[in-house]
Amino acid sequence: MRISVFGLGYVGAVSCGCLGALGHRVIGVDVVKDKVDRIGRGESPIIEVGIDEILQKAVKDKLLTSTTDVAGAVRDSDAALVCVGTPSNPAGGVDSTYLERVCRQIGEAVKAQNRDFYCVLSRSTSLPPVHQKLMQILEESTGSKLGDRIGYVCHPEFLREGIAVHDFYHPPKIVFGPTDPKSAALCRQLYPGIEAESFYVSPEVAAMVKYADNCFHALKVTFGNEVGLICKSLGIDSHAVMDIFCKDRKLNISDKYLRPGNPFGGSCLPKDLRGILDASRVTATPLPMHAGMLESNRVQIDRLVKRIVATSGRAPLGLVGLAFKEGTDDVRESPMVYLVEQLLGKGVPVRIYDEHLAVQRLVGSNKSFALESIPHLAELLSNDLAAIVKGSKSLVINHRLDAKRWAAAGLTGDHRVIDLVNIPELRSLAGYDGLYW
Repeated sequence: MRISVFGLGYVGAVSCGCLGALGHRVIGVDVVKDKVDRIGRGESPIIEVGIDEILQKAVKDKLLTSTTDVAGAVRDSDAALVCVGTPSNPAGGVDSTYLERVCRQIGEAVKAQNRDFYCVLSRSTSLPPVHQKLMQILEESTGSKLGDRIGYVCHPEFLREGIAVHDFYHPPKIVFGPTDPKSAALCRQLYPGIEAESFYVSPEVAAMVKYADNCFHALKVTFGNEVGLICKSLGIDSHAVMDIFCKDRKLNISDKYLRPGNPFGGSCLPKDLRGILDASRVTATPLPMHAGMLESNRVQIDRLVKRIVATSGRAPLGLVGLAFKEGTDDVRESPMVYLVEQLLGKGVPVRIYDEHLAVQRLVGSNKSFALESIPHLAELLSNDLAAIVKGSKSLVINHRLDAKRWAAAGLTGDHRVIDLVNIPELRSLAGYDGLYW
């Protein structure tokens, strides 16, 4: 394949060398002549292990050239890999000036050359609205709809500085967000011989994968460092703690607890988080990320309450699942208890179905928490799911149940169903509303 790489910075330089090593004919493009000249000589403009050798070989094998001529690069390639910078603007947002300029130049060249089809793949990190703007620019500049003469792919990179060449050949995943089948077909030819799970999604989803990755990496660094802060203040070796923490691949280093959904609750997480925050106060060790967890949890519930009231008003509401976790009767610090408190306080009639919950069977702190929070809980509970469904305009689903019970529950298109746990059987309902999906 013939590929032009726009932007010869970190990602662009690595892409030039590695794509050439895969057998593609590559044209490096940049407005900075010094970068262009270096790439053309097989010299790297960046410091990176292994990059010099692959650039030199690609130039020697006549698989890599470079230019400042946008139109020439478009003419001599089938696709453009856009790797230009996306710095922060003064407000902290993405400055897409360079991206927009390059896409417009590429689009104008495609139109002037009357190309049958040309694909633009953006590796530059930017948010979904930026990609939507770039797609609009390509349509305007080419005078063609996406999928006709021009295609677009959001194609985030996952290269780590220092080992970017290794990461290029051994990526954790490959993500493509193509706009059309022709672009998707081109993507399948891009990395011959590289084995990694590949995902074909919308451009918007592809863009957010990169941000989810980087924000989670920042979160992990911050979490580790805050554990270090409180351990140091208590005279404990944090590495001894975190070495054991990282050995747990079932819960800690895993996909557990990472699916968007219900706020956390129960008898452990809120209590233990407050315990650590109390230790931070006693030792005068600020832990802002840990402190923010409780606030963020409360924000999740408050926004759900506002969402319910704004769309359903004071119409009767049914709640399926009061316990914080399905399969238990533990309501201690369940987010749903707070939800019910708030809705009742706003005059919303609430009925509750929870197959494992009966007031007469509650004991100890579980019972005291439930009745202190919702004194008339027994009057709100029912073991008849169909009756609750029939008497409600809206339903909040906190427990999954099984497909047979949902089929017999009597849900209709007139019900507004707010799903907190992602139940596939309910998605086809006309009034379905996923929490974050």
